[in-house]
Amino acid sequence: MQVVLGPYPLCPACRKTNGGLIAVSHRQVHLRAHGKEACVDRGVAGLLANLWAVCDTRSCCENDSGRAYIVPTAETCDAAAQFLTTVGLRPEVLDGIIYFEVPGSPRLDDAESVRRARQRPTGMQATWYVNSVGMFELSKPADDADARDALE
Repeated sequence: MQVVLGPYPLCPACRKTNGGLIAVSHRQVHLRAHGKEACVDRGVAGLLANLWAVCDTRSCCENDSGRAYIVPTAETCDAAAQFLTTVGLRPEVLDGIIYFEVPGSPRLDDAESVRRARQRPTGMQATWYVNSVGMFELSKPADDADARDALE
């Protein structure tokens, strides 16, 4: 059974892995990043190129009634929401789907623009790690006192 949701086709590889889905509503680009790959909406490809470092996703959309969304796995939803916050988006989680307004800046189709937006004012980037139970957690930066102790 073929499922056609719009005029923009998935690549041949993704057609084989998407349960019959062959075309969708927004232009697609095949993205490979952080050991993951899939056809994604071109308008959020830069965001996903960075987001996949901290979460797994099952779906995304660059424009659903004026908002974009991503559908992370249940285990990585908190990490995804935190990531979107660090990029300057205001994520709203509803039933495991994370919605957000598409800003003018950063450009969500450009991975470098998203990476720059993710940087903190000090130039440091948020660092995520997998904790002992397999969940993504944001690493807390050392405060100045800890840094001084480490130098002594």
